[in-house]
Amino acid sequence: MNRKYSLKKNHDIKELLQKKQSVGNKYYVIYYDYIERKTPLIALSVSRKVGNAVERNYEKRVVREIIRPLLETIENYKMLIVIKDKSKELSYVEKEENINYLIKKMKTQKETINEKNLKQQNS
Repeated sequence: MNRKYSLKKNHDIKELLQKKQSVGNKYYVIYYDYIERKTPLIALSVSRKVGNAVERNYEKRVVREIIRPLLETIENYKMLIVIKDKSKELSYVEKEENINYLIKKMKTQKETINEKNLKQQNS
């Protein structure tokens, strides 16, 4: 994943967490927000429960590799992907399915929020 896609600033990550828009399951949580920018901004976080540094870095590399082909489909989002301890148990294909599912869920939630806002504006 290229550097232009990384979300690095601590205040940006805290802002994402305060907005409390998230989707998740027992393996991953994605906190997200819509931004007026073509390229997505992504940060990864791995709990210390996941093991030693080697295992945590491996999990981050795998998630980056899963996200890389999806970057074009997740434009206009900034997101924090939290990798939970149980994700170690999954195979690569299962990890890919879980992340794809959460990204689709994130997009549908955003669409329903936009529809609700349009209805409120028209009322």
